[in-house]
Amino acid sequence: MAADVMRRALGSVLRNARYSALFLLAGSEALIVEWCLRAASGRSLGLAAGAALVVALAVLNVATLALLPRLARSTAGGYRLGRLWLVSSLGALISGPPLALGFALFAPIALLHRPGAEALLVVVGGAALALGFGSMFWGWLVGQRRVEVERLDLPLRGLPDALSGLRVAQISDLHIGMQLRAPLLRRLLARVNRLEPDLIVITGDIFDFDPSYIEEGCRELAELDAPLGVFAVLGNHDTYTGADAVALGLKTWTRIRLLRNDWVRIELSGGALALAGVEDPGHGWNERDGTHEALERLAAEIPGDLARLLLIHRPSWFGQAARLGFPLALAGHTHGGQIALPRPGHHHNVSRLISRWTRGVFRDPGTGSILYVNRGLGVAGPPVRLNCAREISLFRVVSARSP
Repeated sequence: MAADVMRRALGSVLRNARYSALFLLAGSEALIVEWCLRAASGRSLGLAAGAALVVALAVLNVATLALLPRLARSTAGGYRLGRLWLVSSLGALISGPPLALGFALFAPIALLHRPGAEALLVVVGGAALALGFGSMFWGWLVGQRRVEVERLDLPLRGLPDALSGLRVAQISDLHIGMQLRAPLLRRLLARVNRLEPDLIVITGDIFDFDPSYIEEGCRELAELDAPLGVFAVLGNHDTYTGADAVALGLKTWTRIRLLRNDWVRIELSGGALALAGVEDPGHGWNERDGTHEALERLAAEIPGDLARLLLIHRPSWFGQAARLGFPLALAGHTHGGQIALPRPGHHHNVSRLISRWTRGVFRDPGTGSILYVNRGLGVAGPPVRLNCAREISLFRVVSARSP
């Protein structure tokens, strides 16, 4: 019960994430100012001045966030300044809770003039700031530059022997735009081609809000090549960019086949499978469980003797897909959280707020269907990845018996 209450509360915060985060940021920044003042002079802002500072910082943060897109587009310096502000703000948000805990524990003792209490408060606060800002700047300068190729076998029920061992490369969530321009995109796509897959799939969020990058991005995506073709579905950010504009760009400048609530027959060496894909409608992006109106139709259209490989953007549709008889689904959307705790599997990450399936392999206990969630090749929001490298997935699809 307590966990459900907490989840609903977190969901409510997430639905209003932009404004909630800005006010939390203002509180964290005020605590940092308070810590700096105490460390430098031993003085305190006081309650009234502290409250006024929180309000002033909140207004400043709202204004800064509103100006960031225009600033980023104006000059290269404006873009770098905007990225620095985002990373610094995230560092402040991470530092805020432990800093608040330090003040709650030691500030009352310091008021009693106990020896060493003020010094201990300064040390604890300094450690909180080092942890928050240090981890975020590492995630910006180092973590987001790491790219990992995840190689694994995925069983697919009904796969004919002729197709067993099919090599499928998956990429997802490129977010082509200001944070992923042509030079880096070219290098990333070249790595995909060097894996020499039989089939390449892209599971959504190819672009990121701005349609002016469609031609630039598509001219690079045109270099993707695989014997059985390159296929893609659209994600929620592609819908924000303009689904029809993205579709037209892919058709004009690339050989990528876009599956818009559709399926195709893939044939090799006398064997065949159905590759299906559904398009993200753009709304409800933070749902933990959901349904897609096209999945039931696709499940009925695909002949029963064909193995089924499904491309979805959101993992939240996996439950429905499993019930409808799709034995293997590939998804993205979560980015693996971009920030994850350093634990085995890294399943404790930010995306747990919106998905029960955050990164890696999952199996539906009732049907045996399998989901793989890719961490993405791009970033959304702050350009930070911590314990969550960019990912290219390379699967060997193998035959599997029915459960």
